[in-house]
Amino acid sequence: MTYKVFLRELGIKLKQQRKQLGLKQSELVEKINNGLNKNDDDYLSDKQMSRVECGKSATRLDKFVKWSLALGKTPDYFLLGIDYSDNNTDGKILQICGCLQNCSNEDIDTVLMLAQAMSSKNNIN
Repeated sequence: MTYKVFLRELGIKLKQQRKQLGLKQSELVEKINNGLNKNDDDYLSDKQMSRVECGKSATRLDKFVKWSLALGKTPDYFLLGIDYSDNNTDGKILQICGCLQNCSNEDIDTVLMLAQAMSSKNNIN
């Protein structure tokens, strides 16, 4: 995947979530900038939001985190598709995979053995 494609897909996800929440760009900008003025370094402008949603530019990591949380999701949701609030089977599997990314190889091997043992047990019955 190229950087341009990544930015476009990320922008689409951000815009879809904003629309799903019934927020206009200006309303989300206001929510993200709560307590900030236009001279603050952390301030997100309407123009910047529009450019990110269109896939034409990126934003700083700290702004992206605030943006994600203002949309009720973690950055993992927009970057990796992991929705930690999703409690169906697929969502739980994604949550497990997300957690494993922070584990040592030894811990991952242990979890794999446990999962294989549980899978074998369920296939026998």
